[in-house]
This record gives sequence, structure tokens and C-alpha cells, in this order.
Amino acid sequence: MTDETRLSEELSRRAHEVHGPTLTFDDVRGRARRIRRRRAAAVASGVAAAVALVVLVPTVLSGGSGPKSDGVDPAPTPPGHTAVLHDGTLTLPDGQTVALDVDNADVTELGLLTDGRVVLASTQPYGVLVFGPDGNLQATYSVGLNTITMSPGDDAAAWVDADGGVQVLESGAPEPTELGTVEVDPSTGAWIDAVVDAGTVLVGNGTTTTAEVTADGVSELTTSEPLRVSDVSPDGTLWAVQVADDADPQFGCQGLYDPVAATVVARTCETGPLRFSPDGQHLLGMRGDNNMYGDASVLDLDLQRVGGWESSGEGDVISGAGWADAEHLLVSETNWKTSTWTLVEVDLTWEDREVLDGPAEGRNPEMLGEYLLSE
Repeated sequence: MTDETRLSEELSRRAHEVHGPTLTFDDVRGRARRIRRRRAAAVASGVAAAVALVVLVPTVLSGGSGPKSDGVDPAPTPPGHTAVLHDGTLTLPDGQTVALDVDNADVTELGLLTDGRVVLASTQPYGVLVFGPDGNLQATYSVGLNTITMSPGDDAAAWVDADGGVQVLESGAPEPTELGTVEVDPSTGAWIDAVVDAGTVLVGNGTTTTAEVTADGVSELTTSEPLRVSDVSPDGTLWAVQVADDADPQFGCQGLYDPVAATVVARTCETGPLRFSPDGQHLLGMRGDNNMYGDASVLDLDLQRVGGWESSGEGDVISGAGWADAEHLLVSETNWKTSTWTLVEVDLTWEDREVLDGPAEGRNPEMLGEYLLSE
């Protein structure tokens, strides 16, 4: 049995335990047709908070003359939340796999839209790549900074192109929409810090979130203090933010910001940038650099620690972590001294640990993640 087969079977088993029977692609398409019929008769509801991934289908080569598709039908949320790219195989939360012609060393970020498309930030070729459900490359788009940002519900992926255009690829849309054009700082570039939804994007200079971009244009973002948004809760009522702190100039402090009340409602200086769980009830924070994190924390909405992990100092680090579901995390563990890699699942306390794949030899964690997790 290959490593990919073991990983696929283990994720499939866990998806069935948590979410019930696995959806086939035909199930997804059939449900999508039923959803479209319901939408024709009623107002569509918001996308569910706990979203995951199947894999994708996009459009034309940016700036090219290839044929355009008729669009991608929206699909229901599949079980699970995080997919894993390893050795050219993308393993979905339900255990299904798709071959992608990419090397993890060339992929900086991975996202999955609810309509089944896979969106990558890639260095070879340089830009945003969009793949179809069969793993074939469907589109390539130019970027200013080689990074993508996903919406809380995974119904939109966004990036800034080389000219400062804020591009949003929405589930069901054949091509990205340019919401507006932002000023690009020549020294830092323009960053998309968060996608509130497909029509609202928060941008900044890499240090501070400075503007809101919508279809109506670009407007200055006014907050109670300078901050950088790192994530948005599934219901949009809270922002995870970074705020400056002289004691830790690299990471600063982390907080939860209420955009309606315009105030930081909770704050901690004990971890790195925060990411919400699929149900919005917990957050994950990690501190480190060069693709290696020495500690991780799971926090509640008061930013009190529920559980976590700290390196022993013997070369053991975390390469990446993501929410498997509201109660579990997938963690890519590695040892930079031996370049061995292991994929594990942990609970909120980090005490219940289950090995899904590995340990196995891999490459230098400063250069790549052998198990690359979707955003």
C-alpha cells in the first residue's frame, strides 16, 4: 500500500466518522443542480462556515486567447475542511485524491473553492494557477505578490495583479472580477489581508490594513488603532488582527476586533497571527519563520489558551497547520535536523494525537512543506 493510499484511506475514514458518508463528485453535481433550482425560487442563504475542498475548474489563460468556459456551477460544502498536497497528489478531506502536476517546492499557498476548483500561488510558473477537478491546469493569472487569500467560506479567492488590480475569483464565476485598483507601495507591494466576502476585500502594505475594496471602489479603512487583519470569522462579526508591540516587533500582539464597535475586544501577546476555526469558536496561532514554527496555540474567543504545542529544541518544528474541522487540526510536523516529515491530526487540546502519514524522509523545511495544507 502506498503512502498516498494510506493517507487517502485514513482521511476518508475520519471524514465518514465526523461527517457521514463520503460525497462522490456525482453527488456534488447532483446537489448543485438541486441547489440551483431552490435558488431560483428563493433568496440564497449564506455559505456555511465550515468549508472544505474538492478540486477545481477554471477558465482562460490570463491575457490569452483560449476558449472561455460557460462558468462553474456552485457546489455544496463537502465534508471536512483541509486538503493536503504531497508528492504531486492532492488528498481531499473525504479521502479522494487528485493528481496535480506541481512540485510542493513551487507552491507557496493552496486554496480550494466551494465549486471544486483548486487555486495555487506558484513560483514555477510564477502567478496564480487554477486547476480543474481532473487536475488539469485551466488558467494562469499574473500577480504583483505571489500570494492568495481565501474568504472565510472558501467561496472566493483573491489576489493583487501586477498593476494593483484586486482580482476576486468567486465560486461559480468563470473568470476573476477586478473589484478595484489599489496603490502599490514600491517597497512593500500591496497585500490582500482578508476577504470578507466575494464583494469586500481588505488590503494593506504588509504591516497595516489600510483600505476596503468593493465594487463601489476603494475607501480608506478607519480603525481604533493601526492593525493588520489576519482573518475574518465565518459570520464576519470579528476580525483576527495583529497590533504593534515594542516588546515583539516581529509578531506584535494578536487581538479580536469588532468592526461595528470599532474596538479590540480581546488581546494576547503569547502567539502569532490567528486563524478562525470553521465554526468561529476557536483560533489557531503559531510563531516562527522560514516555514518553521516553534510553538502553536489553540485559543477560545477570550483568547485564553485551550491547548497547544512547543518544540523540544531538538529540531522538531511545525511546517504548517490547518483546521480539519471545528474540533481537530491537521499538522505537518518535521525535524529540520533530519528532514523527516509526519502528518498528524490533533484535537483542540493538542493531547489527542493521531499519525495519518509518515514519518518519512523529505526535503529541507526552510524551502518547502512536504505536506502543504490548504488555506
